[in-house]
This record gives sequence, C-alpha cells and structure tokens, in this order.
Amino acid sequence: MSFTNILRTFALWLILLQLGVYKSQSATVPQVQLYAEKLSLSNNTAYVRDVMRQAKSAEMRNYMQPEVNRCDDFYQYACGNWAKINPTEPRNLLETTFFEQLINTYNQKLLKVLMEEPRKDDDELTTKVKTFFGACRHLDEKQSEHYKLNLREIAKEFGQMPALMPTGTWKESEFDWLTTIARIQNKYGIDIILQLSLREDFANKTANKIFIGQPALPLQSRAVYKSPATKWHRDRYEEEIFRALQSYLGISEEVAKSTAHDILYFESRLADGMIDKRLGKTLKSMAVLRTVDEMQAAYEGSIDVRKYLSISMGQTINETFYEYHVEYQKNLVQVLKETPKAQVANYIIYKLVKNFFFNYNETSGAKEKLCLKKTKNYFAKVLDNIVFRKYNSESTAADINLIWLKISEIFKEELESAEHLNWLTPNTRKLALEKLAAMRLKINTYEESNLRAEYANITLSSTNYTENIKQIHIQQTQWALANLRQAPSTIEYPLTLSLTPAYNRNENLIKIPVILLQPNFLWSTHYPNALKFATLGCLVAHELIHGFDDMGRNVDVAGNELTWWDNNSTDAFSTRKNCFKRQYSLFRANGKYLPPSELQGENIADNGGLQLAYSAYAKWLRGLNDSSTTALEREHLLALETLPNLNLTNHQLFFLAFAQYWCNDVDEHFRDKVSLINIQTPAKFRVIGPLANFPTFAEVFQCASGSTMNPKQKCKIY
Repeated sequence: MSFTNILRTFALWLILLQLGVYKSQSATVPQVQLYAEKLSLSNNTAYVRDVMRQAKSAEMRNYMQPEVNRCDDFYQYACGNWAKINPTEPRNLLETTFFEQLINTYNQKLLKVLMEEPRKDDDELTTKVKTFFGACRHLDEKQSEHYKLNLREIAKEFGQMPALMPTGTWKESEFDWLTTIARIQNKYGIDIILQLSLREDFANKTANKIFIGQPALPLQSRAVYKSPATKWHRDRYEEEIFRALQSYLGISEEVAKSTAHDILYFESRLADGMIDKRLGKTLKSMAVLRTVDEMQAAYEGSIDVRKYLSISMGQTINETFYEYHVEYQKNLVQVLKETPKAQVANYIIYKLVKNFFFNYNETSGAKEKLCLKKTKNYFAKVLDNIVFRKYNSESTAADINLIWLKISEIFKEELESAEHLNWLTPNTRKLALEKLAAMRLKINTYEESNLRAEYANITLSSTNYTENIKQIHIQQTQWALANLRQAPSTIEYPLTLSLTPAYNRNENLIKIPVILLQPNFLWSTHYPNALKFATLGCLVAHELIHGFDDMGRNVDVAGNELTWWDNNSTDAFSTRKNCFKRQYSLFRANGKYLPPSELQGENIADNGGLQLAYSAYAKWLRGLNDSSTTALEREHLLALETLPNLNLTNHQLFFLAFAQYWCNDVDEHFRDKVSLINIQTPAKFRVIGPLANFPTFAEVFQCASGSTMNPKQKCKIY
C-alpha cells in the first residue's frame, strides 16, 4: 500500500475505531473507504468533518512536489510524487491513475454483493448474477479436464481448429471462412473478421438498419500492430495467445508457438485496413448504402454477402444495408487471397473460444477479481443497478444534477452574451442554444430499463461456467435478432459506460456512471466545493462541450448528422481548432512530439470543460453573497473552501484538484507509446494544455506572461 493511502487509511480508520464503527486493525483502502462513506453520509459532526478534511489534505499534499515552479510545470507541481506513491511496479500494471482508486472501491462493493449468500429478498436478476459469479469462482483444477473438453467441443461445432488436429487430418476443402464466421455470428453473436450490427438508419430514425464492416481488434490501432515502437505490446499479445493455446486447449508448445505467431500476423494484416480514428471520420461519412447485389459485385464474389447475411440473420435479407469503411473490406479480400486457409481457420476458432477462456489456477483473491471482470462483461448494467439501489442515496444523484444545472446555465449565458463566443453568427448561436436546451444528463442507474425482459430467457448453472457463457451469448443474440424489425433502441456499450461519462450525439444525452457517485473521492459533504467543481464539474462540462466539438457540431438537436452551422461560423471554428492542432503537436512526451491529429474533440472538450466548470464554481461563490446568507454563514462556508495545512486559496485549490485527477504513472514499456495507443492526449498535457490556455489560472498563480503556464498565444473555442 502506498504511503499516501496508508496515511489516508489510518486517518479514516482512526475515526471509525474511535467511534466504535470499525473493529479490524488491518484494512485495505477500499474496505476503509466503504466504512468511511457510510459514516460520512450518516454522521455530520464537526469532528468527523475535520478529520476527513485532514485526511484529504494529507492525500493531496503527498501527491505534490511543491518545490517545482508551478508556472513552469503545474502537472509536476501537482503530481510529482504520484509515481513514488502509486507505482506501476511491482503491481505489473501498465498505468496507475486516480480513477483506479475509484474502480477498486467500486469493485469492493460489487464483490460484497456477489459473494453474499443468497437472500430471500434477492430479485431474479440478482440471483442470476450471483449464480454466474459463483460458477466462475468455483471453476478449479478438479474441473479442468471437463472444461478443456467443453472448449474443444465448441471449436469442433464450427469445423474444428487445424492446430487441434493431428498433422494432415484437417480437410481444407471443407473449410469456408465466410460460412464459419456467419454460423458463429448466428449462434453466439461474436464478431470475427467482419462486424455485424443493428443500428438506427441514418435516413429513417424509426427503423433499424444492418451495418457490416470493420470489427474491433484487440490492439485497437494500426500503429500498435505496425509501429516498431510498439513491438513490446505485440510480443506480449503473442505470448498471451501462446499461453492460452497451451493452457486451455492443450496444444503442444511447438504448435502453440507457431499458431500464436500466425494469429498475430493475420490480425496485423487485417489491421492494414483499419480506419485511423485521428482522421475524425463519422460512421455516416464512412458508410455506403448497398444492396446485396451491389456488394457482391464490388468484391467480385470474394465476400458472398448474400450467404453471410442469410446465415448470420437466419433469414433471407433483400433490403438495403450499410457497408462501412470500405477500405477494410478491400484489404480483407487481398489478405484472404494470400493467407493459407488453415491459418484463417485457426484464427477464427481461436477468436471464438477466447470468449470462454478462464485461468482457474489463480489464487482465490485473483480468481475473485477475474470472475468479477467476467461478470461485468455480461451483466454491467445489472451490477450498476444493484449498486445504485444498495449504496446510493438520493442526495448523491442530486449533487451531480446540481453540478449539471450550474454548468449548463453558464454555457447558456455564454451563448446568449454578445461578448462571449462572438465568432458564432446569430443564427448558429440560436441553433446551438436550442441544442443545449434539449441536452439532458442521465445517471446510468438503469432504473428505467427493462433489464428483466432482456435477461429473462437466460438460464444459468451454479456449476458449469462454460455453459453459462454459451447461454448468455445465445440468448443475447436471439434477443437482438428478435428486435430486427422493432424500433431502434439506444446503442449502448455497458462496460464502457459503467466506467466513464459519455456524450451520446444521437440522443443529445450525457450519461454519468454510477461509479462517480461514490463520495469521499472526487467530492464529499466534508470537502470544499472547489474539489467538486474541479472534478465532477470538469467531467460533466467536458461531455457538454462534446455536443459542440469538431464531431458534435455536425449533429443537430434531433441527433441527425447534418450541417447546421453556417459557413462563417464553420470557418471561425476551423481557425480556432487549428490553433489546438498546432499547440498540441508541439507538446513532447519522452522527447517525442505528439502525433498530429485532425480529431481535436478531446482537447476542445478538455479546454472548454475546465473553463465552464471554473465559471460555475465562481458563480456558486458569488451566490454566497445573496441576501439569504448571513455574514457569519458566508464566513463559515468560505473557511470550508480551503483545506488545513495546504497554503492555497480556494481558487488555487480548484486548479490543484483538477490537475490531480489526471495524475498517473505509466509502465516504462508503455510510456513512450501512449500517444500511439490512445487517441486521447497523454494525461500530463490534459493538465498543461487547458491550464496554459486559461488566463484566470495565470492570474490565480501569478504566472508571468511568456512562462510555460502563461504563453502569450492561447487557444480557445469555448
């Protein structure tokens, strides 16, 4: 445990011990955090408040490196000791972040629910989740032979994997790659080589449309598959495949090694056709409306889309569909011509059975974490709903909604002001106000979702983990096929939306995960509001700005992808966007310039979000002077806006809290590859960039003009 976490844990443990709430003297940070959360919400004594504030102050001070000139490098000033306190080694992590602490405590809550004995008041969904988790947790060495046999049977169902068969016995003439992936898609809904999905039609929002195109690949970008700088990641990935082939399928070392190499090579060839996300292309701009005959002709029969759709969908499809990112399919045709069929078959079957892999030889603690990860994969929405109902009070949700109200009010004022955003023409400004007025914020509690119906037909075993995975895939696929002719439903990525806020352009909706409702991390009734606005506020404001960034501004109030900005506003936006492109391309991480990117949405949202959140905080402070607040109350509230032993004003504390949210340590092999692997700017520059562009920051810290944190040329859109 890091020194800061020890200190924080000790302070919280001391309160709990003295108040008789907690008896154990050996507690982890997440365990103590759960007790502290319960205590802080139910006990608002001055004593509890003061010790909680002391603990938060100690945590923030320990991350800092105060001897660094904050006008030279505010990130180092705020986060200079983070890597010493939260190192990636010896924990074998690629990265440590503040958000990881949130995840760890949230996972403790999930494990507490999942490991409870069945209760009489458990609803059907809770029982199913516990059953799935229990079957996973109890898979061990005793069941290993039966488990491996199940995996081989799954592989055999779709024509067998050459690597699993004696040399010379696999029949190449009986293998058809497209039929195989279509059969897998029809039964399990797993995308292999091609992705098949149902989405809202661009031309008719009341109807679903079939989309066919590039699937997601594990290493995420062409650069990671191809760049010499990311060879370590490819080697690690290949080793993972090799170990899996040996451990789970019982393939000999020599065959497993060559097969793993072939699988990675084939996938890297597929990656040659991947879209570069930095180009900022939308799905609509990449999609081509096709008939079956048109796509057949486009690839001269090399991709028999009629057969693919018929098998995958279980019915004859005569309607039009969308093919997206045509370059991927063009590349695919060439790759398939040049790759031996046995290698393609090994790849397809590996990608299928990979969904069922589980390391049953792990220690009990590690196995619990693995089983939790698996349970999240399939029941993320259910878990978020359970935790929200069990742990969160109405006040926590109200807190986020209040932040949203304050921030949206500030942006509305800026849009209405003749001084602010004066580069927008009146008509574009009017349409932007309409979009903002229609924009909503929703906490992802899934209280309104029909989760019971979605999981109704899934029957789970308390002892057969592999069969459970099969049943979930089968039932979810049947659910999707049954909804083909229904009105479109919201496109969701539950696992992602369980972890991070997101703006949905099609719905003009900001979604906030339940994980952010946990008090005593980003916010607390005991902490200054400066911390709340600097963290929750910036996150919410960031998502709001996505509605008006380089992608969001091309989607109107109703979620239609079209141009609603006039030419003058578009030209002015492009000029300001180019400022960000130049500025961020001059940042250097580990001695290398950040790669240029046409997509600047994250940088625009980081910069605009910070300034919106700060303005909302400043407005809240001004509100303390209204007639309903006495002078004594104002003095008390302002005193609470600083922290003990931190010689910082409330405004300075806001910027420190903002910066520390992005503190991180990155593994040495990962460090100089972050800009290749992630589309977002490295964490340091998510601090440096927005603060350097914000004149108020320079005023608050008295940074001289021309210093690193107060450059003469600043970039701003919102």
